[in-house]
Amino acid sequence: MVPSRSELALAASILIVEDEFLIANNLQRILSKAGYQVIGLAKTVAEAQRAIAQTPPDIVLLDIFLKGEQTGLDLVNWLNEQHIPFVFLSANLSDSVLEAAKVTQPFGFLNKPFRAKDVLTTLEIARYRHAHSAEARLRQQQQIQVAVNNAIITLHDRDQLSLAIAAQIDKLVPFSFLNLRIALPEDQSFYWVMLRKTALGTFERIHLPTLLGPNASDELLEKLHQETPDRLGAQPGIFTGPDFEALCKEYLTARAIHDTFGVRSLLVLPVVLKRRSFTNLQLARTDTAAFAPADYEAVNLVISQIALALDNLLACEEIDARRRLKTAELAVASAFQNGRTMAEITPQVAAAVSELLPGVDLLSIYRVGQVVDAGALNATVQKKDGRFMTLTAAELAPPATIAPLNWAQLVADMEPWLLQPTLNVGRQPAELQDQSPVAKLYGERLELRSSMYVPIVIKGQPVASLIVASKALYAFTHKDLQTLQSLSNELALALENLLAFERIKHLSEQLEQERTYLSEEIKTSHNFEEIIGTSPALLAVFDSIAQVAPTDYTVLITGETGTGKELVARAVHNLSGRTGRTMVKVNCAALPPQLIESELFGHERGSYTGATDQRIGKFELAHGSTIFLDEIGELPPELQAKLLRVLQEKEIERIGGKGPIVVDVRVIAATNRHLQEEVAAGRFRADLYYRLNVFPILVPPLRERPEDILPLTAHFLQRISKKLGKPLTGISQAMRQQLEHYTWPGNIRELEHVLERAAIMSRSTTLELPEPLVAGAVAPAPVAGGVVKSMQDAMRETILAALAKSNNRIRGQGGAAELLNLKPTTLESRMKKLQITSHR
Repeated sequence: MVPSRSELALAASILIVEDEFLIANNLQRILSKAGYQVIGLAKTVAEAQRAIAQTPPDIVLLDIFLKGEQTGLDLVNWLNEQHIPFVFLSANLSDSVLEAAKVTQPFGFLNKPFRAKDVLTTLEIARYRHAHSAEARLRQQQQIQVAVNNAIITLHDRDQLSLAIAAQIDKLVPFSFLNLRIALPEDQSFYWVMLRKTALGTFERIHLPTLLGPNASDELLEKLHQETPDRLGAQPGIFTGPDFEALCKEYLTARAIHDTFGVRSLLVLPVVLKRRSFTNLQLARTDTAAFAPADYEAVNLVISQIALALDNLLACEEIDARRRLKTAELAVASAFQNGRTMAEITPQVAAAVSELLPGVDLLSIYRVGQVVDAGALNATVQKKDGRFMTLTAAELAPPATIAPLNWAQLVADMEPWLLQPTLNVGRQPAELQDQSPVAKLYGERLELRSSMYVPIVIKGQPVASLIVASKALYAFTHKDLQTLQSLSNELALALENLLAFERIKHLSEQLEQERTYLSEEIKTSHNFEEIIGTSPALLAVFDSIAQVAPTDYTVLITGETGTGKELVARAVHNLSGRTGRTMVKVNCAALPPQLIESELFGHERGSYTGATDQRIGKFELAHGSTIFLDEIGELPPELQAKLLRVLQEKEIERIGGKGPIVVDVRVIAATNRHLQEEVAAGRFRADLYYRLNVFPILVPPLRERPEDILPLTAHFLQRISKKLGKPLTGISQAMRQQLEHYTWPGNIRELEHVLERAAIMSRSTTLELPEPLVAGAVAPAPVAGGVVKSMQDAMRETILAALAKSNNRIRGQGGAAELLNLKPTTLESRMKKLQITSHR
C-alpha cells in the first residue's frame, strides 16, 4: 500500500540548495503550504554541507548548476555517503550533463519553472523510492547473513569457508581481493588465505610466492610459513589514496598487493573470536572507486556471523584433530600388539603417524645407546611407492672412509639433540647437517629436507627418540611438533611393554638354557617324570622323548592299554619349550560324538539348540601350549577332517563362528589301536594318520620289560602305604615270583590294581597275593587258518583292495568300478554306506 501525500509530508524536513533567491523562495512557499518543514536555504555546496551537518534533512532539493567552484554534481557523492536522498533542480540540461546526473542515481528531476503539483508529486515519489531502497539494502544484508550462517552449518574446511565468505560479501560490497588471517599464538599456528576475483566473477586462491614474486628471499618465505609476516590489520579502517601509500611503506604485504596486483584501496576489519587470536578480514580494490564508510558498515554487519563461522570451524578442527590423534594412538597400540619385532611394528607406526601428519616420508625409533647397526635398521622405514618399507643395510651403511668406532662415536654425539623436542625446517636442516656428518650423510642420501624429533620417556628416563622426516622444505609446523609429542606418550606405553617382553624373552632364554642342562642331567639318570624303570626297552623310550621334546613336531604315542602313554605325553610336554603352560588333555573316547566337536573347537552363543553361552574349545585353550589327544583312534570320521585342517592350517573355527582363529598348539596323540589297520579298514583317514605319525613313540608292554616290575612294585607300595595309612615293607617271595612270571595283559595299570587289592586284604607288613594270578588273561593270538567274516567286512576289504590297485581312482579305465564290474554310482553308494573315503 503506497503512503498518502499527507503521511509523506508529515514532519518531513527539506533542505533547498538553490543560488536563485526567487526560485528558492517559491519552493519554500509551496513546501510549507503542503506541510513540509524547510530547514534552510543554501546557495553553495559548502553552505549545504554545514547545514546538513547541523540538522540532517530527510531530502535535499539540489540545483545542478550552482555558483562557485563546486556544482550540485560535486555534492551528490557526499549525500550518497550520508544516505540522504536528493532531487535535481535544472532549467536546460544538455545530454552530457544529463548522463553525468544519471550516474549519481538521483531520486527525481524538477524542471524550472516549477508547478506546485509537480514539486509535491516528485517529492512523494523520491521519498517512497528512498524508503524502498533502504528496505532492499536491509533485505540484502539479511540474505548475506543467512548465507554466511548456512556456511557455518555446511562448511568445515578453511579454504571452502573462505570462498563462501568472499562470494557472499561480494554481493554486498564488490571487491577484487580478500585476505583472511587467523593467528593462534597458543597453538603456534598461523593461517593466511588470499583470494582473487576472476573474470567470471568467481574467486581463486593466490599462494604467497605468487604474491611476493620470484625474487622473494628464503628468509621471507620461511617467515611466511611459520608466523604472521606483519601486523597489517592491527588498526582497522579504510585506507585509500595517501593513507594507503603510507600503509605500503610500513607493511610488507600491503606493498606486495600494491606492486603485484595494483591495489588502490584497502578495507580492514578485525574479527573477534572466542579464543585468543589475531584475526582480521581485508578487502581490496584495484579500480578507481575507493571503499566508502558505508561499505565498512555494511561488511561490519556480517562480521559477527563470520566470527561465529570461524569459531565453529576451529572447534570442529580441534575435535577432528583430537579424533585423528586418538585414532593414531590406537593404531600405534595395535601395531605393538600385532607385531613381535620392531621390523614388523615400525611400518605400522609410520602408517599411523602419516595419517596424522601427511608430510612424513621417513620414520625412525632410535633406541638410546644403540649404534646404527642391523638391529637399528629394523626401526627405520621410508615411504616408497606409497608404502613404508624398512631401510636396507646398504641405505644406512656408514661411509667406508670412517672407521666403525668413529662412526659409533658420531652417532652417540647426536643423542643429546635427539632427546630434545626439535623442529627442523627451512634453513635449519642445512645448519644441522653442517654440524653433524651423520645428519649430512642421511639427509643427502635419503633426500630429506625437514625433520622433527621428540624423546620417548619411560618412568622419567628417555629411552628412545621418535624421528620423522620429509623431502619437503616446510613439511612441519610447531603444532605438528606438539602433536608428535602427544603421540610419543602413547608410544612410550607401547614401547615399555615391548621392552618388558624383550626382558622376559631374555630371561626365558636363560631358563631354557638351564632347562636344557637339567634335561641332560635327567636323561643321564633315566628319570622322566613318574616313569619308573631302567630296562633297555624303557631306556629307548627315554631317548625318543629327549630327542623330540625340544621340537614342536607332532608325536604319536602307541601301546597297549595301561602302559603309561599319558605319562610319556606329559614328559614330552614338560621337557619342551611350552612347559610354562599347562598341557590340555582330551579323551576322545570319553565324549559323545555330538559334543566332541564343541569340546575341541568351541562354539558361539546360539550356534545350536542349548548353546546358551560362548564356549572356548580345548584347542583355543591350549594356545601356546600342548594338547594331548588320548584315544585318537576313537575320533569320529567327520571330525578327523577338521582335526586334519588344524594340523595343516594351524587354525580352528568355532561352531557358528564367523571366521578362523589362528592357534599355536603342539599336538600329542595316543592310541592303543593299530592305526594302520584302521586306515586299511577305512575307519581312519590316511592323511590324518600321516600327519599324526611324524614322530612315533611305542611304549613297550610290561611283559617286555620284566626287570622293571620290582622297581614299579616298590614305587606303588610306597604310595599305597601312604594312602591307606598301613606300614608296608615289601612282598613275599612267592608273590614276587608270580609277579615276575605273569604276562600282565593290563600292564602297569593292572600291576597297580593287583598291589592295591593285596594291600587292602593284607594283615601284615609283607604283602601276599589273595589269589593266584591267572596266566591265560592275555588275549589269544589270531587263528592262522581262514576266518569267517561278515558280508560287510568282506565287502569292505574287497573295495579297499580295488581302490588300492586303482590308486584310489573310482571311474574310468582301470578304475575300482571297472575292476569290481560295478557302475561307478553303485560303488560310490556302497562306499558311502561302509564309510569308505577315497583319498586321491
